[in-house]
Amino acid sequence: MRPPSLLSYCQCRHTLLKPSSEPWITLVNLSFRRHRSGGNSKNNKWSNKSEERWRLTNNSEERWRRPTNNSEERWGRPTNNSEERWRRPTNNPEERWKRPTNNSEERWRPTNPRTPFPNARRPSPLVYDIPKIDPNNIPAFFEVHVKQWSRQRSLPSRLLSFGIQKDEIKPLLDAFVHAVTAGELSTSEGHHTYVLSRFTHHLDDGDPLHAIDAIYTTILYTWASETAHSERLRSAGISQSTINRIRALAEAGDRLFPAEEFPDARKFHRKIIMHVGPTNSGKTHNALRALAAAATGVYAGPLRLLAHEIWERLNLGQIVPQGVEEEPPKMTTVETDTAPDVATASRPTNPKYVRPCNMRTGEEQRIVDEYAPLTSCTVEMLGLRKEYDVAVIDEIQMLNDPDRGGAWTIALLGVCAKEVHLCGEETAVPVVEALLRDTGDEIIINRYQRLSPLYVQEESLNGDWSRVKKGDCVVTFARSNIFKVKSAIEAQTPLRCAVVYGRLPPEIRSEQAALFNDPNSGYDVLIGSDAIGMGLNLKIRRVIFEATSKYHGTRDAPLSISQTKQIAGRAGRYGLHGNDQPGGYVTALLPDDISHIQKAVDAIPTPLKTARIGISSTSFFAFSLALPPNSSTKTILSAYYYISRIPAILRQQKINLKYVEPLCNFIDARMANMPARDTIMFLLAPIPLRDVAALEVVQKFLRAYQDEMSVDLWEHLEGSSLVAALDGVERLHAEDNTESVTSVMIAQLESLHRAVMIYMWMTFRRPMAWHCVKEVAVLKLRLEKALDWGLRALTKLQPGKDWERYVKDHREKAKGAVIYTRQRSALEKYLDLAQAESVAAPIDGASATEPCRH
Repeated sequence: MRPPSLLSYCQCRHTLLKPSSEPWITLVNLSFRRHRSGGNSKNNKWSNKSEERWRLTNNSEERWRRPTNNSEERWGRPTNNSEERWRRPTNNPEERWKRPTNNSEERWRPTNPRTPFPNARRPSPLVYDIPKIDPNNIPAFFEVHVKQWSRQRSLPSRLLSFGIQKDEIKPLLDAFVHAVTAGELSTSEGHHTYVLSRFTHHLDDGDPLHAIDAIYTTILYTWASETAHSERLRSAGISQSTINRIRALAEAGDRLFPAEEFPDARKFHRKIIMHVGPTNSGKTHNALRALAAAATGVYAGPLRLLAHEIWERLNLGQIVPQGVEEEPPKMTTVETDTAPDVATASRPTNPKYVRPCNMRTGEEQRIVDEYAPLTSCTVEMLGLRKEYDVAVIDEIQMLNDPDRGGAWTIALLGVCAKEVHLCGEETAVPVVEALLRDTGDEIIINRYQRLSPLYVQEESLNGDWSRVKKGDCVVTFARSNIFKVKSAIEAQTPLRCAVVYGRLPPEIRSEQAALFNDPNSGYDVLIGSDAIGMGLNLKIRRVIFEATSKYHGTRDAPLSISQTKQIAGRAGRYGLHGNDQPGGYVTALLPDDISHIQKAVDAIPTPLKTARIGISSTSFFAFSLALPPNSSTKTILSAYYYISRIPAILRQQKINLKYVEPLCNFIDARMANMPARDTIMFLLAPIPLRDVAALEVVQKFLRAYQDEMSVDLWEHLEGSSLVAALDGVERLHAEDNTESVTSVMIAQLESLHRAVMIYMWMTFRRPMAWHCVKEVAVLKLRLEKALDWGLRALTKLQPGKDWERYVKDHREKAKGAVIYTRQRSALEKYLDLAQAESVAAPIDGASATEPCRH
């Protein structure tokens, strides 16, 4: 007999539902999990046998109970996987309704679809949708859902870790809930004091429930820290010591006026000049001319590749200063250290406009002159204490980036320059104006239009690399894919390809770009990563998207509209194609990607709502003092995220506590009693937690730093298997023995490269302790040349007709409603196929596939 509540649902299941692999079926705001059994078809239907049926009762304590005589299976959902069984621990009150899972994004959903917080004491079959909050009636949401928020299971343990006594947690929450539901915090004054508008600004987050949880916690601490409520809290049983701790934490997290954290910049009456518009509109060009004319200045960009290009152009005199009439540049041969199989290109220089410029990025430092008036750097390396006449901050719209946006916000608020040029998209204007509203800075907005038209071609390449033409740029999003695409194009066309990606040595990257720009070099096609979307000076006629999705650590995600527009907009750069018809073209390798590109190019940009702000060493130190003694690093980060009070225009920079937990544990275990500044430094360092071989080397470095305050590079690398791998690849390179190169060797070189980059990263921050500056620079160059040659050796193939057959088969599958997989995977599958059929040179299909990092 079927449960009565599901009778109507089951009767119409054949007409309402279609076959699907999805485990959840939604019907009238209810979501049911399908009952699946490994037995015959009879077991897939509802049965009258009490041992096999699920029954729904009116008793909430027995909801969805499965009668059984086996106590081990009681309160369980039938499954073949014992690790995924839903169970109710009966003896341990601390363990409540846990479902084992490796997915940190999964969580128990609330029983009421109108409430955003788990309120039930057991799992519910309902799934909660993102709440809809009326911006004109925020108090309604705030007051209605505070009770459900106060009952979530994770809250007591969190407050306990923040120093509130166990027996005081419930009285504190009850007092707060009573004040909120009574409307005491929903007044016009309270709306400003508690920044209630954050509720509407944060729901587009990847985890809106987590964001709302943080907003409620922040309001709790702000309310409880106010002197007017002290007597009420004491009468509720809250001790004065707990009230004092709440006040200390609220004070540590008070960042309502972030501009005041940069007193040196507030001494200036800065002129902020915004250059906003689409790609190829001349906005960055005008800002760089102002920099070239300045007595002192700095350029801060998003990529070390871009910082290197600006550094090179200033030193070669390729940027005409503002106020000087531009003239055609002279073509001069410039000798550089290039790859062995790459020719030297002619590049424009003008000695009259040469400006000495140094470069600083997180991975390298180029000192042309100790007293050089100009500096080119990445945004994270921008010095906030040095004074400049002109500062250029590129790609200002990235202040909204979840992972790195805080660096742009700090640069905007903290750079000490008389004149600050901001280059980027129109979407950033409202946020910049809001951030600078109380600084007294003058804001000038210069809007630009694209200088040449951009066309999206209706037809893709249909998977045929032979249709690539001179002046094309193929954009791919996996470094290992770049040379595979290069080999495929060169095998099917008479064209030669230059390559540009983040890990190439700077000289080689620059030379490859120059070869592509030189019409007489013989390099007619460019294969690059998404770095080309960040303003590199390239003569691209047509951009070809190899894919429109990008790998983000755990999965592929579609490119955003902004990312797609930036990359596509690099086609048809104004003034770089001589007498050719002006304009650029965009297409894709596969037809299914054309609609995504067309939609992005036609889309009207949506103004940014918020900027990001990250934790500072000052905030970290303040929280470490306010929390109970010996609090873990993770607890300090958690307190910062949940308690910090920031204006509505700002959001916390993304802190994935699940991801940083291993790093926090490592710091607490290996580097106890470390100063707050060092702790923040290591938290921001790109420590390769998932690379066991690299992490082993990094641990040796950190132990030496902790014990001796001196880290000798070769003392901790000597005898390492990673160094032996480097020696082996260099020996194969000298012998030109490409057949002996394996993906294991490349993986070892990448592990060593990660460890070396940590050492180099530290030399710029603690040069006295991490003192092997020259040695690490030489080792880094050796590694990058070995990696470059090794990847070339691994990707030598002649696709021939088998590639065409594979693409044809892949396209036929797509017609059957199978979405095209990412082209990176397609190429790797083809390599396996080619190897099996002996149509190409032996290739190890397990080569590294991690995304490009710049």
